[in-house]
Amino acid sequence: MQNKLTKIKKDIRKIEEKISEYQSKLKSLEKEKTDLENLMMIDVLRRHKVNHNDLPTILQIFEEEKGSSVPLKINNMEEQQNENI
Repeated sequence: MQNKLTKIKKDIRKIEEKISEYQSKLKSLEKEKTDLENLMMIDVLRRHKVNHNDLPTILQIFEEEKGSSVPLKINNMEEQQNENI
């Protein structure tokens, strides 16, 4: 009976250690994912030559148009800017 209890306690410790390792790995992967997403967003902004002055307007459009086709709005905005030049 004592041997069985000792074995169960040992198994519990092993599982707790694994859980801790997995939680640490998960946290690391989540940070890596966030970093990559941020880099992707920066890349998109640079490819479209968005400067820091235009960013608040673009973010406002995203907020107002959640769920709709935002790229069309951005293209329309670019066309309006080109017409003003």
